[in-house]
Amino acid sequence: MAKTLQLQFEAANGKNITISVDEPKESLTSTEIQTGMNAIISSNVFQLEGAPLALAKTAKVVEQNVTTII
Repeated sequence: MAKTLQLQFEAANGKNITISVDEPKESLTSTEIQTGMNAIISSNVFQLEGAPLALAKTAKVVEQNVTTII
């Protein structure tokens, strides 16, 4: 089963952006995730339409069953 950590942020322009991380560590805590999201915001590496990330909104782990056909 494939797992993805989805981190949702709000940019300074009010629009949302999601950053996905494949196969996150099982042992991640909510505190570690919040700290990481705050570090992403502080780094100003990501922007949405020229607006920096301003707010950490949600974080969730999504599990998918993936069947490769070809």
